[in-house]
Parts: sequence; C-alpha cells; structure tokens
Amino acid sequence: MKINVVMLIIAIAIAGLIAFAFFAGNEDEAYRILLTAGAGIVMILTLSGFLVISSPNGSTLNIKIVSVFFLIAFVLEHIIFSFTGVAMAPYVIITGILSLVYVLICYSIYRALK
Repeated sequence: MKINVVMLIIAIAIAGLIAFAFFAGNEDEAYRILLTAGAGIVMILTLSGFLVISSPNGSTLNIKIVSVFFLIAFVLEHIIFSFTGVAMAPYVIITGILSLVYVLICYSIYRALK
C-alpha cells in the first residue's frame, strides 16, 4: 500500500473545514472546542483511509468502503451531538469506541491483504 502525500494534504484541509463548520455551528455549546477537535481528528482519520491509501492492484477497496461508512457515521454523530447538547463523558466514550472500531477493522483488512 502506498500513501499519496498530496491527497493527505487535501484530506487534512477537508477535515479542517468540517471541524470549523462544527466550531461555527456550536456557538453556545459548553464543549465547543472538544467537538471541534474531535471532529477534526476523526475526519482526518477516516478521510485518510478513503483518499490517501492506494494500492497498485486495487486491493484497498474494502478499506475505502469502511472509511466512507465511518465518515458518514462520524458526521451524523457530530450533528446529533451538536443539536442535542453534549456532555463530555458520553462524547469521548462514543467517539473513542467508534474510532477504535474503525482502526481495528481497517487493520484487520490490511492484515488480510498481506
């Protein structure tokens, strides 16, 4: 598998813009910075799996599909937490568990492809 540096920069920029959207949308939220940082981290993680990783024989399709699924799940999670108000503990626990499940699935797919 190969990492495309230009696509990594684009993925980081897109994740930054998504994180800023959550920052701007949560003006009255107590944990505004937490939502912004969490959105930035998980968006970089999933967008990297979707845009950055490539393989000459096209064997990364499963990782790309899982990345898109989790990207949508994280965006929906952050939208729900933005509209309902967020307590710090549930946000960190849910986002952390989803992130670790994503990394575990991608790592399992990567190990199976080797």
